[in-house]
Amino acid sequence: MKPWKLVLLAVVAVVVAAAIYAAVLVRRGFSARETPSWIEAFAANIAKSLAVPATYRMKNPYAPTAESLREGEEHFADHCAICHGNDGSGDTLFGKGLYPKPPDMRSADTQNKSDGELYYTIENGVRLSGMPAFGPGSVPTSGDQAAGDAENWRLVLFIRHLPQITSEELEEMKKLNPKTESDRAEEQQEDEFLNGGKVPAPAAEGHHH
Repeated sequence: MKPWKLVLLAVVAVVVAAAIYAAVLVRRGFSARETPSWIEAFAANIAKSLAVPATYRMKNPYAPTAESLREGEEHFADHCAICHGNDGSGDTLFGKGLYPKPPDMRSADTQNKSDGELYYTIENGVRLSGMPAFGPGSVPTSGDQAAGDAENWRLVLFIRHLPQITSEELEEMKKLNPKTESDRAEEQQEDEFLNGGKVPAPAAEGHHH
């Protein structure tokens, strides 16, 4: 068979497969509760790889010192854990409701990414997903620690640490997670009970942890 016919057959096969997949997707619906198919995940990973500029393919200019990891942990607990979870699993109320789901940051898919790729994702976000841009968009320069966003580079350090995170660290992070007014009121009541012998008032009806 002539080469151009093989190419034509391949194109037709791809188009037919795409049409069948689209028909199935439309019939199934576009719920954010669904897990992305392998086709969507593959396409998203390819798109993200192509989207990272060459200037971001660099190593983290910050060393994983105890201080830097602590700062990254605090920032992650306050800004990222609501979707990603303190342990990076993505198993949270908001994470379960997003589409595509937040990745498990402890997995090889995330840990095998370069420092620059992780930094770029934090700094610039991911289009058509729930991941916002968390940085000014400054372009880092290799070897220049002053370039780029230091907070986001420390987040990269902490993401690298997630596979080894301890139960003690997770308990510390719970104290750093954002709290609602009702959460603060309940904590204050508990503190008053422990420190002053007061009986805490019952939690507001309908409030759940």
